[in-house]
Amino acid sequence: MSKTLTLKTKSGILLLLLAIGVGFLTVEEARAEADTSSLGSYWKSIKSELSSAEKAETLDESLSHLNSAKSIYNDNFKSAALQVDSESNDLIEAAFVDTETRLSDSDISQAKLNRQVIDKTIYKIAFMKMELAISENNSDDFQSWYSVMDKKFKISEKDYTSNSLIAEIVSDSSVLSINGEEITQELLGIFKQKVIEELEEAIAALDEGNDSAAKKFTYEGLYYYRTLHPAISEKLGTSSANELLHKMTEAVEVTMSGESIDDKKSKLIHIASEVELIIREYEGGDTSEIGLALSGIKDRLNLVDAEYLDAVNNGEIINQVEYDETIIFLTKATEIFNENKDGLSLLSTFHTDIVQNNLYEIDELVTSLDNPSKVTTIVEKSIDSITSLQEFAGGAVVIDTLLYIDEIERLLNEAKTAYHSGDTQGAFSLVTTAYLDNYEFVEGPLGEVDPELMEKIEVDMRENLRSMIKSGASTDDVDTQIDMILSDLSVAKTVVPEFGSIAILILVAAIIGSVLFARKSNLLKFPTI
Repeated sequence: MSKTLTLKTKSGILLLLLAIGVGFLTVEEARAEADTSSLGSYWKSIKSELSSAEKAETLDESLSHLNSAKSIYNDNFKSAALQVDSESNDLIEAAFVDTETRLSDSDISQAKLNRQVIDKTIYKIAFMKMELAISENNSDDFQSWYSVMDKKFKISEKDYTSNSLIAEIVSDSSVLSINGEEITQELLGIFKQKVIEELEEAIAALDEGNDSAAKKFTYEGLYYYRTLHPAISEKLGTSSANELLHKMTEAVEVTMSGESIDDKKSKLIHIASEVELIIREYEGGDTSEIGLALSGIKDRLNLVDAEYLDAVNNGEIINQVEYDETIIFLTKATEIFNENKDGLSLLSTFHTDIVQNNLYEIDELVTSLDNPSKVTTIVEKSIDSITSLQEFAGGAVVIDTLLYIDEIERLLNEAKTAYHSGDTQGAFSLVTTAYLDNYEFVEGPLGEVDPELMEKIEVDMRENLRSMIKSGASTDDVDTQIDMILSDLSVAKTVVPEFGSIAILILVAAIIGSVLFARKSNLLKFPTI
């Protein structure tokens, strides 16, 4: 069965298979039918109609395409938007109205920016509907709204964990609660990377004097961020989330202003550095200068891999835009590395040299339009070394890990209270947050010294406890399970510092005789592209 068919609801699949069986449709026709009737394809049709409206030769033709896009939205997305996020519906409808005005006034540039608003706001609607489907245990709905993300990000064509997870959901809907959470977390990672990516592309566009492209990129960044905003708010608090929203809005305002290109670029570089700092805090990683540098290099190498895959085939550039973006991110990764090479060498000369040599090799591969699979291999090796450098830079691992354990304990106790009050979904959500947003940062250091305890806590919390809550187990049984996990976490607290102390000794030994390079208040350097 094709990947497209797996994204249809089960009833839809059965009808298509029946049509094939009685000879109404060929397999190819059935696949085409499944594709054109998916929400992902409806999203793509809206984007296509809006683009056609911008390119049309007459106003009547433009408005016809615009009205077609509006009809597709109203028929397939509007009710969902009103259900999960009325603000998204307001933004889309306002963009449609403004687009009609802009087309009538021949202001195509602003019409194109409105398309970004409509296009990317639908992602937020789809994402929130996926979250709702998980809470309602509705596998068909989850798959249907996931098709928007799959169509946009070409997930089924790439090496995403979500591919195997969605296949498991198609085969067995009972795994939705666990797999669905992991899929949405991977999607949030994509949106996080897009936020950073679009600002960087805007800076590069200004560096080339392309003001209109810079506007487009900041618009994209802002409306990509709207999907990420609730997760930032939940993890870092409303204040940090609103600060990040303000920064993304400010980036749009800068590119829309009448200032000089140089002034705009200078301001965007500053905004990008502040945005990246908040993003790294959201990730739970090291926000020292070295920590930010390592995360920055890793993210940009992942972007190099993704963009180059779409840019080159058989030794030829098949997408110039993607190839140009590959160069932008590779250049930035190399610049960040060069700015921080001395500090990285203090952690490990061996791994620093590997990263440096790999950056040179990737540059040679990209310049010669070599096979994308070779770039992927070198990127993966680079990220392995960057991960090792991040571990060596873990001077704060003792404090960080214990704080995560404290947060897990708090969330589990709150889950107890919620379950006793009959709030099953609230309890399930609290346990999921304890696992996905906190325990993942404990697994590494704990697994180094006691892998059996690490795995036991993971299974007890991720699988057993969540299954008990989902199936409606008694409050006594849930209390017993949580108390057992809390007891194991207490043991973990006594074990983790042993690993933390080792990490600190490594870091201290590396710093002797050198300058202190880890300052949390220092922002990652962003040299001019």
